[in-house]
Amino acid sequence: MARPTKSITTKTGLMTKEEINKRLEWETRLKGESDKIRPPSFLSKEQKKLFKGIVDYLMPSGILGNIDVHVLTHTAITIDRINECERQLNENGLLDKEGKPSAYVKMKSNYMKEFFRLCNELSLSPQSRAKLANINVGVEKEKQDPLLKIIQGGGG
Repeated sequence: MARPTKSITTKTGLMTKEEINKRLEWETRLKGESDKIRPPSFLSKEQKKLFKGIVDYLMPSGILGNIDVHVLTHTAITIDRINECERQLNENGLLDKEGKPSAYVKMKSNYMKEFFRLCNELSLSPQSRAKLANINVGVEKEKQDPLLKIIQGGGG
């Protein structure tokens, strides 16, 4: 099965500067504005807190757009439900009164699968964050390189 296409900002491999710039331009257009990233009113207080926390962590990366509100919403809901399953398991144990695994064990497992899928969508895995960090470091070095500034006509 083919891997999903990654953002050009996290892409590694050989691409010409022209290809990178064109793809970056299109990704920026498709991402759109990021001025309306707010939690929907139907979220609980805890879910809104989780939503805002995720946005606070990701906003500096520049990867979020208004269109991501849906994914952010479901990520917050999923985390909240995982936490509730965990609270129930801590309070009532892993087994029900009949000695069978608690329904919360299966629910938590399903929510965890959904959580990891959503993390992938939002580049929340440690591997994704490391790639973003490496790219940002490279961009900063490029901005500060005096020789590159001279070559690009920016002086020294």
